[in-house]
Amino acid sequence: MKTYHIKSLKTFSNTALSNSLLMSVVSILFILTTNIACLNAQNQPPQYIRNAVQSIEKMLDSNNDEALAKFIEQSMVKDSNRDRNALIDSLKNIRTEMKSLRDGISIEAESEGLRMIMSDGTVEKHLMIVMDDKAKAVSHLYLVSAPASLSITKDNITETFDQLEKDGMAGLIYVKINGEIIIKRGFGYTNKELEIRNDMNTIFGTGSRPIDYTVAAIYLLDQRDQINIQDNITQYFKNVPKDKSSMTIQHLLSGQSGLPDFFDTDADWDPDLAWVDRETAVKRMLSQELLFEPGTDRRHSHGAFGLLAALIETVSGQTYYDFISKNFFEPAGMQRTGEYGETKGLSIQDFAVGGGPKFVGLPNIPPNWGPTSWLVKGSGGMYSTLDDLLKFYTLVRSNKVLDAEHNKWFTGASFNLDGSDRGFELFSAYLPPNNEIYLFLNNSGNANIRQIIRALEGLIKSKK
Repeated sequence: MKTYHIKSLKTFSNTALSNSLLMSVVSILFILTTNIACLNAQNQPPQYIRNAVQSIEKMLDSNNDEALAKFIEQSMVKDSNRDRNALIDSLKNIRTEMKSLRDGISIEAESEGLRMIMSDGTVEKHLMIVMDDKAKAVSHLYLVSAPASLSITKDNITETFDQLEKDGMAGLIYVKINGEIIIKRGFGYTNKELEIRNDMNTIFGTGSRPIDYTVAAIYLLDQRDQINIQDNITQYFKNVPKDKSSMTIQHLLSGQSGLPDFFDTDADWDPDLAWVDRETAVKRMLSQELLFEPGTDRRHSHGAFGLLAALIETVSGQTYYDFISKNFFEPAGMQRTGEYGETKGLSIQDFAVGGGPKFVGLPNIPPNWGPTSWLVKGSGGMYSTLDDLLKFYTLVRSNKVLDAEHNKWFTGASFNLDGSDRGFELFSAYLPPNNEIYLFLNNSGNANIRQIIRALEGLIKSKK
């Protein structure tokens, strides 16, 4: 997908995932390490890959040979030279090995193919999926060993990021454990062409991090009694279709709306950047076929936050950006946070250049991506710095703007990952009251980002 956000996983990380939520997680984790050409413009797996992953899950959950034969017929490359009996036996073995590993499922893209990782909370096994992109089908499926794990500690974190920088990674790392800042440094190049290095003032694209701005704004409106979180959306939008008439603000906030993740169309030249106004965006969202009846299931939806952004404008009488700026950015002192297409008087050299795989503008920086479209308004389309984000979260956790009843979204433990296909990644972790991690990237080099994130999660959880 174009931008991605995993804040919702702090709610679901210890529970079995429903199929709909799983595919959202699969889409997110798939793009962490991928640079392969088969990605579509939204930076999510193409539909045929998502179909393949779902068919593999179904096959692994089966218990008879008929299901294996059906999988071969419907999802694998047709190969008359393949020994069908041997293939059936191989799939049986895979199914046995992966049995009951359903508490955690993720997908990573590697040079060989897609690595499916399944666990039951203690045991973890890995399955390699090799796709034939021309046939749009599974070519090979086989068990593989887990890659070597990475351990990041207080003692080796500087050395670790020194090596990652040598390997081509560029960004910024900040770690605070038990109130002590362990590391706070930029590494690699902001702009390699101009030999400008990343530092504390470097501005990065922040993917879907604006979701938190949208949430803060909604809770502020609720606190002011301008809305009620339990209100039905029919109170704020006209001509709401019958299938969405029971949808509430709470459903939009919690992933229970049933709205699909995105609402771009084939006519949009880019699913992130093509200009779409608010009216068109709202019409598109309300006309989409729901994934499920509101309140009956859970699946992350960027579109839901776009609808909340439209609601913020309707209720406040201000633009979305003006409302979050006046109520959060300005009180927090955030001077280097803005929307796509604007520089806020800052120099082009202040912006980190995204390392792709998708490049838009020269250089590939947020001011060159045009005004923030309603395709991503409320869930993306912005940039910021480490210090600005620290200021934002300090403010919303302080009870100075949001009271204790309305800032609970921000005061609990959270692990968030955001990014875009133009080359920016943002991982953050917060364990109250004094443990935080921020990893900004504008170039991942050849690193396994998921491995690094796991190691950073281990570091903050150990608190030592």
